Amino acid sequence: MQETSAQPTAAPSIPDAILRSPMVAQGNGFGLYAGLPDPYTFSALFNEAAELYPSATSQQSWEADLEERRGGRPRRSLLTSTGGAIQDAWYASDYLGRFLSAQIGLPVVPAGNRGSYSYYARNGDFLDLHRDVEACDVTVITVLHDNSPPTDPGGALTLYPGLIREGLSTIRQRPDHGAQLVKILPGQTLFLFGGVVPHRVVPVGEGQLRIISALCFKAVTEDEPA
Repeated sequence: MQETSAQPTAAPSIPDAILRSPMVAQGNGFGLYAGLPDPYTFSALFNEAAELYPSATSQQSWEADLEERRGGRPRRSLLTSTGGAIQDAWYASDYLGRFLSAQIGLPVVPAGNRGSYSYYARNGDFLDLHRDVEACDVTVITVLHDNSPPTDPGGALTLYPGLIREGLSTIRQRPDHGAQLVKILPGQTLFLFGGVVPHRVVPVGEGQLRIISALCFKAVTEDEPA
């Protein structure tokens, strides 16, 4: 018997507690903050990322990603490194956890023991459309370095906050529909419901170097998905 192609599945069901979060309820699913972390921690994170840069691993994937919901293997080209002691301490800090929880209106816990650094260092480095893996409800992205002008879209996030219930294949067909460009500047941190809001990273340009710190948190919810 000939197999039939599977129909695209819907977007992931979303717990009511996340839908009630101020960030999601207001329609954007993210918040942008300057001066977080403090200047001392920011400088230490940048120095650690710079030290780890020579040992960063190239991440390349060019096959089509058929994931509709969360995770998958989005197309990509970038360099990554696991974090170090400085990032570990920031990840585990009570201050970050409390501040993040207060901003999103939900308690959070680290999704793992360690975060990562990403380096968009080669012409065209990018990360294609996706939602984050199941354990990563909220992503904390801090830009540590970017030598491009603030108005240059290279390395910016393209977010789709109004399409949280859409399957990813629908968004891929109309990539400009509902798109919101957010260029996080060095010294700024973005809190993003990355497991809910579809997003991608715009390719960087020739000579551009963009370094970010990425941390994942799990939102603690007690209700069932909507």
